[in-house]
Amino acid sequence: MKIAIYTSCALNYYAKALALVQSARRNSPNSTVTLCLCDALPNGIDPIADGFARCWTPGDLGYDEGWIFQHNIMELCTAVKGRALVELMKVEPDADLYVYLDPDVYIYNDLSVVADYLGNASIGLVPHILSVETTDIGVRLTEMSVTEHGIYNLGHLFVRPDTNGKALAQWWMERLDRYCFDDREFGLFTDQRWMDLAPAVFNGVCILKQPNLDVASWNLAGRHIWMDTRSDAGPDGLNDERNFRVDDYRLLTYHFSGTGPSGTHRRIREIFAPANGAVAEIERRYEQAIASNGQARVEHIPPAYDIFDDGTPIPAEARKTYRLNSGLQAAFPNPYRTEGNGTFRDWMRRHQPALGQLSIMPSRLNHAFEGLFDKEYYLRTYPDAAAAVEAGQVPSALGHYIAIGSGLFYDPNEFFVSRDYFARAGNLDRHILRGKGGRGRENTLLWHYLTVGLPNGVEPIEYFDSRWYLQQYPDVANAIRKGSIGTALQHFLMFGSGENRLPGPSFSATIHTSPTPEETDARGVFGLFVRTLGVTGRIPISVK
Repeated sequence: MKIAIYTSCALNYYAKALALVQSARRNSPNSTVTLCLCDALPNGIDPIADGFARCWTPGDLGYDEGWIFQHNIMELCTAVKGRALVELMKVEPDADLYVYLDPDVYIYNDLSVVADYLGNASIGLVPHILSVETTDIGVRLTEMSVTEHGIYNLGHLFVRPDTNGKALAQWWMERLDRYCFDDREFGLFTDQRWMDLAPAVFNGVCILKQPNLDVASWNLAGRHIWMDTRSDAGPDGLNDERNFRVDDYRLLTYHFSGTGPSGTHRRIREIFAPANGAVAEIERRYEQAIASNGQARVEHIPPAYDIFDDGTPIPAEARKTYRLNSGLQAAFPNPYRTEGNGTFRDWMRRHQPALGQLSIMPSRLNHAFEGLFDKEYYLRTYPDAAAAVEAGQVPSALGHYIAIGSGLFYDPNEFFVSRDYFARAGNLDRHILRGKGGRGRENTLLWHYLTVGLPNGVEPIEYFDSRWYLQQYPDVANAIRKGSIGTALQHFLMFGSGENRLPGPSFSATIHTSPTPEETDARGVFGLFVRTLGVTGRIPISVK
């Protein structure tokens, strides 16, 4: 049986994609793996030499710069999946089964067994979860996330090349070519929500409920994962990874969502399976594998399609403006271009001059993120977080916020009102998996503010205005340029409020009646105003 696997990623996931192809060679040798690289291919990386059957860029699949520009990196990596499946059926027509796997999936045993799971079906879908949650935190972190992002995890898809399978591939390509966006206001979450329709509109769809597929940190509840030390290691006598079991099944695939420098996958696992040594060993081996593949070298490389051709970041609202205006698409077929006159960026600066002025370079995002997290405030405000840190359930207050707190709308500092920010930023590109918590700091509301809200003028608290603040206080703008401060809000939180600088043009200290020195503290008059009179989304407290 021949299996044609494909995956899609940017360069920062290349080490993980390499682990995928290595696992296929080792444990499912009747497979080929095709890479869809939604990025620029640098010198020194050769996917063919690394074991991929072929490497396709969006351009190879027929997409032009205007189409690519409309998508952020998550949308882009998922939008190409439909057309890549159709193309793969053409270039490998002798395959018996076509399989999409996310780049952070690892194969532990021969995927040929999936043919038995499918029976006579043409299409195999894997649900995010196989059992209901029994705790409130499980409902919030898992079940509510599934209702928002799609019933089926499109990190796995199995398609036979029969009439039903080819019809699904063609339909999926047509939908993703036009409507693969993270726009939940309109019922879209990249490619996943579309596949919710498949069991109703296509024949031959099988929902694969075998617990050994797509095992992940978020669905460990109800699964017994162990290593069978009595089993033979395999033909070479060495490959004992084939001996991992899920209930009474051989482990087929593990989905290492969130694996990386943040360690989010471990924190989620510690919530749902804190004492499982087999899972910890699976994670340890995978981390070792991607480290050997150069994870540290590639994980912080910003995607080439996230920036204009002069290296400046592309604001999310610029993508959306371009996407919703066919006239702009016709006038600027290559919106990435910045040289010469008459570019899309020039048009944006004339018509929406606020965009792009507050973009943070990718290399400074972590610094800005940590600068806006107030550990003392967080632990004081959320006793459950303090208890989890004290009990060793999470490594730190920041770790709790990343894995759990952001999804529960916990505020990372006194001047960040999460519920209000989420409500007002909801019309922007939302690349947050709110509540699921499986993909690291980049899926928190704080990260969203730094990468989406701030460049588009959406602040996390009433009255604060970053652009006005920087214009009013040149010393702050200079500190940001030097890198000593990450954002205007960080300066105001740490220094400006205590110095009674104004947060924005609409706030005046006189609206609070002459506070006494005893009433004010390091947060100054504005901090007192927030606590006693309140801002949108924050309940005031009494001052004794």
